[in-house]
Amino acid sequence: MRRITSLLLGLFATQPAWADEAKVQPAVFAQRADGRWLDLTHDHLALSRDLPSAESSAADGEAVRLVFSGAGHAPTQIRIRTRRVNGALLDTLPDPALVPSACPGGAAAGARCWATLPLRLTPDRLDRDYPLARDRSLEAELGGEFAVEAQGQPLARTRVGSPHSPLFAGIERLSVKLRVRVLRVAPGGSPSIGGDAASALTLARREVQAASKLWAQCGIDLQGPAGADIQLVDPPPIALVAMGCEGGLPASGGQVSLRVRGKRVQVTTRAGETPLVIAQRLAHALERIGLKPRLSPNPRIASGASGAVDVLLRGEGGRALAIEAETGTPLNTDPTLGVCLGEVDLSNGLSHFVENDAAAGTVEERALIKAFDDGDPSTIEVLIVPTFDQSGRIGESFIDDPGAAIQNTVIIDRAALRAGPRSYALAHELGHVLLNLPGHPDDYGVDRASSLMDSDASDASRFGPRRLSLAECERAVLESGPSARIPILQVWPLDRDLR
Repeated sequence: MRRITSLLLGLFATQPAWADEAKVQPAVFAQRADGRWLDLTHDHLALSRDLPSAESSAADGEAVRLVFSGAGHAPTQIRIRTRRVNGALLDTLPDPALVPSACPGGAAAGARCWATLPLRLTPDRLDRDYPLARDRSLEAELGGEFAVEAQGQPLARTRVGSPHSPLFAGIERLSVKLRVRVLRVAPGGSPSIGGDAASALTLARREVQAASKLWAQCGIDLQGPAGADIQLVDPPPIALVAMGCEGGLPASGGQVSLRVRGKRVQVTTRAGETPLVIAQRLAHALERIGLKPRLSPNPRIASGASGAVDVLLRGEGGRALAIEAETGTPLNTDPTLGVCLGEVDLSNGLSHFVENDAAAGTVEERALIKAFDDGDPSTIEVLIVPTFDQSGRIGESFIDDPGAAIQNTVIIDRAALRAGPRSYALAHELGHVLLNLPGHPDDYGVDRASSLMDSDASDASRFGPRRLSLAECERAVLESGPSARIPILQVWPLDRDLR
């Protein structure tokens, strides 16, 4: 009898340890590569900006190590999932490898802990499927969801947002307003890309989506809350007169003759007058017949005497008004003053700027861009044309230079879309605008072929021109963010209503 009693007492004495173990509820914690812990209830994760590598290589700056706490044994049936912004399942990483780990300070008393390898979130499948990192990578979407469960029990859910940097404090995500216009080759003709209107718009939308995935590395969504504004349009009629054309030489004396809405408009030029003076005189003449012209001065090009001045005409609803040369009368009889009509003829390729006239652009570029300008400098205009008039050019951009008449505009052609991930032309040209960067990092520094802003990389693999550094992300915020002179990037908080 005494022996049975002692056995019962022994069993009772061990029960508190079992009871404590049973009280240890499974939990998960996230630790960044620099050792800092994230609060998965309030913080967010960020997309990788680094090249995929073997686990033994340098740690990814945005990689996170998940630490699971529990009682007795490692958790099983772990599922890590990512979802799109609309809630659709995007990717799943089942049963990641676990190793014993020290527990974080927030773990329950008596818990044991196990950790994953550093996990990386990638902007697309190409990056996610790199063989040496496939077992610790997931494709994710900016603004989407990251969720962890074990044995069917949800442990944590959070969003995917901007990089972790002091400069991004308070900025979970940024949006951009894009106005994309796909040009027809001629009025009523075939689109610059695709075989018909529907395919042209689809291709343009896909190009924006591909560019947006890359800029998601910086927490920047190029489609914004309302999505990109994409339309198929005719090339504009002649609605621009360039006084001084490109060189901006002064007048010697003569006459400029035009016809607008069936009415003749003539102005006299006098020796020594600048393009600006004559443009103002033409504007007054147009006002006298009931029109509302707008003057658009351009910066002086490298070889120019002064800046040319464009006279723009728009009618009701902002529609361009056609300007014609007077039949049987010379457009301009002044021997030195250049007067050019802004004709956009895409059948022979868009005439594009070179180093000499990069500050102002060509007359044809100005006529095209200013015809579709919405007047809002915080909007980025994207124009898709059939081709440029010189081989080798597939895209160009106009940044926010002081005094520039064209700013925050990107032009790409059919070849840019065909090049696809070999160059990511749209994402690259948008980078010049967002970073306010006229050149390329490899023009004056180390050539990094994996950089999106590399000048000559051509590689469709995951090691091609697709990476943005944290320094570049921070520069985008400084140059184009909410506090910039022209705030192209607007704060767009993450939706904390997890599905």
